Amino acid sequence: MNKNFKCVAFDLDGTLIDSGPDLLDSLNFVLQNNHLNTINSSIIGNLVGGGAEAMIRRGYAYLNKKLDEKIIPELINQFLEYYESNCTKKTKLYPNILEILKGLKEKEIKICICTNKRQYLAEKIIKELQIDNFFDVVVGSQKSIQLKPNTEMLEIFLKKLLLKPKDVIFIGDSTKDIIPANILGMTSVFVKYGYGKIKESNKADFQISNAKELENFF
Repeated sequence: MNKNFKCVAFDLDGTLIDSGPDLLDSLNFVLQNNHLNTINSSIIGNLVGGGAEAMIRRGYAYLNKKLDEKIIPELINQFLEYYESNCTKKTKLYPNILEILKGLKEKEIKICICTNKRQYLAEKIIKELQIDNFFDVVVGSQKSIQLKPNTEMLEIFLKKLLLKPKDVIFIGDSTKDIIPANILGMTSVFVKYGYGKIKESNKADFQISNAKELENFF
């Protein structure tokens, strides 16, 4: 295994942080606001991922309620307004993540975040969790950027840090993370502790069950 990586790039939700409880609270805020029942945390893994609109659609489907397409923009606004004010109320780092980040810094390995979450939210969350100083580049959702599984977000941090794909190990919890990493020729690692799932056809180079296993790569 190559242990001469110059950069480690992480997805955010489901990889560095367990944001599921705050995302679920935001969804339930929307549901309550629209006179619907809330959803308990037992099915959180089936709801999280894909952004506010995707979660709202899954929530309505789970409750067997018809969703009026005309009000979706308003529901998204309700979700984001609540989430922005409560995005670290219950969110925590996954076990061993802090130790991994410290170890990478000590070895002077570049650290990036590459997330489909909105840029301002990603920056707000890592600042409130007091881990923002670990990261050399944060690439999040912006109007002009194509989201993963497109390769554009990954190419952005490669360009900023003057790196080649072979220099990078990309770590994430979904197919959307693994596809672009594999296309570009990065070493891909799928984390099984997150909320995402991976298709066999988009298999990562490695799979891990605990963040501590990342120590084996550096």
